[in-house]
Amino acid sequence: MRAAAPSPSNVAAPAEAAPADAAPAALVSEPMTWAEICALYPDEWVCLVAIEGQNETDFEFTTARVAGHGKTRKEPLVQARPARAQYGAVGHYYTGRIVAPVHRRDWFPTRE
Repeated sequence: MRAAAPSPSNVAAPAEAAPADAAPAALVSEPMTWAEICALYPDEWVCLVAIEGQNETDFEFTTARVAGHGKTRKEPLVQARPARAQYGAVGHYYTGRIVAPVHRRDWFPTRE
């Protein structure tokens, strides 16, 4: 008795190997508002892609997707590297309050 030839429905297709130099897929969030991004990633650096409804005169936008986040400036940039190929432009922002350094009076030369 001869075994039946396997049908296409019960044969697993050979897995295609990804090229060794292929970049990993970017993990990008769903579209969120700036308030939602700040609540989810407080006092962190974020990289944003697919920024929608961006105002030409200031920072205002409707929604954006987070492609990376972290406590240092570099972390989100490294995480967002794969997204650059797919989205092109990447925005790099801080969700907390940036405070300028205070200049002490004794740093300035005295007038004599």
